Amino acid sequence: MNSLDLRKKFFDYFVKNGHEKVSSSSLIPAQDPTLLFANAGMNQFKDVFLGKENRSYKRAVSIQKCIRAGGKHNDLDNVGFTKRHLTFFEMMGNFSFGDYFKKDAIKFAWEFLTEHAGLDKNKLYASVYKDDNEAYEIWNKEIGLPTGRIVRLGEADNFWQMGDTGPCGPCSEIYIDRGSDFGCNSKACAPGCHCDRFLEIWNLVFMQFDRQPDGSFVPLKQTGVDTGMGLERLCSVVQNKESVFDTDLFKEIIEKIEQLSGKKYQSSNDEIKAAFRVIADHIRSSSFAIADGCSPSNEGRGYVLRKIIRRAALFAQKLSDNNIFPDVADALIEKMGPIYPELVTNKQLIKSLLKSEIEKFSTNLIHGQEILNKYFIENSAKKVISGSQAFKLYDTYGFPLELTILIAQENGFTVDKDVFEQEMEKQRSQSGKKIEAEQQAVKIEGTTIFTGYEELETESKIKNIIVENNVVSAVKKGETCFIVPEKTPFYVECGGQINDQGFVIIKGEKTKILDLKKIDGSIAVKIVAPVDFAVGEKVKQVVEKDFRANTMKNHTATHLLQAALINVLGKTVKQAGSVVTPDYLRFDFTYHENPTAEQVKRIEDIVNRKIMENIPTKIQETTYKKAVDSGVIAFFGEKYNPESVRVVEVPGFSKELCGGTHVKATGDIGVFKITEIGALSAGTRRIVAVTGPKAVELFQNDFAIVKTLCQEFKVTQDKVLDFVEKQKEQLKLLQTQVNQLRKKMWKAELQTWQKQIENISSVPTLILLLEDYSIPELKDIATELLSVNPGLYFLMSNSGDKSVYYSAVSPMYSSIVNLQDLNKFLKENLKLQGGGSATNIQGGGPKLDKTAIEKIKSWIRK
Repeated sequence: MNSLDLRKKFFDYFVKNGHEKVSSSSLIPAQDPTLLFANAGMNQFKDVFLGKENRSYKRAVSIQKCIRAGGKHNDLDNVGFTKRHLTFFEMMGNFSFGDYFKKDAIKFAWEFLTEHAGLDKNKLYASVYKDDNEAYEIWNKEIGLPTGRIVRLGEADNFWQMGDTGPCGPCSEIYIDRGSDFGCNSKACAPGCHCDRFLEIWNLVFMQFDRQPDGSFVPLKQTGVDTGMGLERLCSVVQNKESVFDTDLFKEIIEKIEQLSGKKYQSSNDEIKAAFRVIADHIRSSSFAIADGCSPSNEGRGYVLRKIIRRAALFAQKLSDNNIFPDVADALIEKMGPIYPELVTNKQLIKSLLKSEIEKFSTNLIHGQEILNKYFIENSAKKVISGSQAFKLYDTYGFPLELTILIAQENGFTVDKDVFEQEMEKQRSQSGKKIEAEQQAVKIEGTTIFTGYEELETESKIKNIIVENNVVSAVKKGETCFIVPEKTPFYVECGGQINDQGFVIIKGEKTKILDLKKIDGSIAVKIVAPVDFAVGEKVKQVVEKDFRANTMKNHTATHLLQAALINVLGKTVKQAGSVVTPDYLRFDFTYHENPTAEQVKRIEDIVNRKIMENIPTKIQETTYKKAVDSGVIAFFGEKYNPESVRVVEVPGFSKELCGGTHVKATGDIGVFKITEIGALSAGTRRIVAVTGPKAVELFQNDFAIVKTLCQEFKVTQDKVLDFVEKQKEQLKLLQTQVNQLRKKMWKAELQTWQKQIENISSVPTLILLLEDYSIPELKDIATELLSVNPGLYFLMSNSGDKSVYYSAVSPMYSSIVNLQDLNKFLKENLKLQGGGSATNIQGGGPKLDKTAIEKIKSWIRK
């Protein structure tokens, strides 16, 4: 039975048993800072289990894309060296939200495995939590599993919890006995043993308790069921394969690697097989992550993706001298594209990002390996790479710690990870990037009704007052506080749109708002109290009209821009972030290259055409499913309520899920102009644009500049650019002539300078302090002098309050004078910063005087 058949049977079985079929969520978790990537089927249902969200169904079934390669769940280091570890996998799961519980969960799992997946019931075992007699009885009495095939295990194996406190409960796991050939030959071998004989297939989690801070358990008002089963592992069992990599899920990928590398997987040694498995797995995790909007970076999930790609690049070297990894994506996309169309849509982006990331790393990989080889020689006695050495490889050459560990292990070395982490922490502290968990100390009951879609002024009662994270009943005039009204027109920053500005009036006294923030479901308004007041007092809240109006223009224009980008560049485009202010809009998006000038013009033209058509915007609420089915664009990583989402539509052109404020019709925007476009990173671009008054202001300023140039140069507007180009050519010609004259001048000085050469430590040496020479000119002078008199030349030049230097030494003297050591001396003693090689260095710093010459001579003598 192939994987497609298993998928279909799984969905068919649970849908038949009353479950709602739910699509996999994005790998990028929606508003969950605790997760780098989705790593379990229950991630998208977390708020349902916590009681924060309601769904129209009580039973669900899904097959969830998952990545486990960072944080608490990290399988990265094991991939390639075992038969079942993966960074990317698909988790099959069924869920109950206050509906069925242990009996039906166990019955569903047993029926599917034995009657639909075709597993031999005589080879199946079950484990239950040590105190869970209820589950034990169900397995034994209801299912008929003999007591000899039911195992009680402790908290480490069979108890699940969301955190130190909160929802938790016992688990029951289903194992299959693969036979003694896979075992450890211990008489005590049973489910829970770490050998490969008893393979866990399915984990059934029964959410039953609410764990209290003191460790005690309180029964949940609503129980739940969360199950998870790896599709890859199930395939290996059903298809009777020793390894997940031998299943049909990997068949075409392995064949593609064979084709690209010229090597055969099955007939290869363990080292080559490991490389095949690493590439086969990593092409899945990296491609799916990119398709869901992730890009390689140095932080968070972007860094996890970078580590995966660079690890794949390292193993690919074992198979081929060519960069084969990006081309393996073709096989994955052909295999999985029909199930996950986002792979097909983003094929070009996936391959482009993989190629550029590996090319960027390839040079560093060579240099890094050279440095690592030196470390192997230096540390040959202890066989340990120090933490500071590992950190240098990370910081200078982009070597993730995992790669250093991997290469070290291959050479019989270990790495001091503790010191590495200390160095990382030191860097975070110095760079100001130390991450501190943001804790919300205040809890507010109820919600604040947002009236800002309909009005800019709202009168309401104050339901709470907060001073320094404490809820108080009243405040005095002059105190800084947050007021929490029952209703407010103020929009709080969300979806890229920034906070509103405005003022409030309390007891007839007006005060400007200082900040806005959300606390649970309420909106808090920061003010300096204009009078004494208490909870229950009425407050009039007024949004600054122009601020909101211009923000709305930019927000709707952002929607038009995204639609235009997709129209011109294709469906590869995905929003990667946005900022909407009254003065400008900023839109980040995924695309593999910078749009051309022609494409940018087309994008602008399309947006402005839609503005001129003055299309009325249409805003409505519907369910998430209906919205997505109708073609709405949803922003990856954003959290949406499945039962109620807000759709902002420009009929016939744009349709997005959005909670922001928008114009009544596109004509209100006035005009749209892109002011900046560039690359944030490989695969991510940024556009900055203006609309309305700011766009008019830009046009007026630009027109005034062009008009001034026309008058100054006495040319018509259409000839200004040609005239400027001619002036640039003229300037270039004059600069060439100046350089030639300067060259003649310094050549005339050569004989004088040569007479100043002196022997210092047996090295012919000349040190000069000049005025107004550039580094290229100093280099030319040194080259000329070296061609006549081999030796050491150190040339400095002041210009204003700055200086530059260039130094070169003949190879025959480079063993006597180490220029790189000289650079360190210059930094410590003359505050000069520079770099270079064994035979030449260059740099600059503050203005120098003649004492610098004597200091350098003194260093050479020593």
